[in-house]
Amino acid sequence: MLEKFGINLPFLLTQILHFLILIWVLNKLLFGRIGSMLDERRNRIAEAMAEAERVGQEAASERARLEAQIAEERREAQANLRQAVARSEEAAERRKSEAEEEARTILAKARSDAEQSRQQALSGLQAEIASLALAAAAKVLGEGVDEKQHRSLIDRFLKEELGDLA
Repeated sequence: MLEKFGINLPFLLTQILHFLILIWVLNKLLFGRIGSMLDERRNRIAEAMAEAERVGQEAASERARLEAQIAEERREAQANLRQAVARSEEAAERRKSEAEEEARTILAKARSDAEQSRQQALSGLQAEIASLALAAAAKVLGEGVDEKQHRSLIDRFLKEELGDLA
């Protein structure tokens, strides 16, 4: 029946057998190597992908660590800045206090010096007035009262009359 269609059965079977032998040979010699090369390539790609994933995770971990470190360093820098500002303000306040204290000391010394000069001037003035009064009294009285009595009278007068200036 196949012969009606122009098909020679022994030739067809021989061709099928040759084809199967060819597939078997190709499978053993060529496809095995290609398959193993494809498997190797697939494994290398999988390993490379796993390595890339691992490296990516390490990079993400390192980035997170560096960001945390940067944040910590920023906090430290801000704390250092606040401390420096506080120290600067304290130093400025201390210098201001020292300057105010020095000004008070200078003012007190100036007042003390002025009071001392005033007292010296008053003492000198009292001595001058006493000398003039003695000379005037000696001329008026004509040497009737001794100098010690005159001095005592003049000192008492000056204390009573000029005591509010002293």
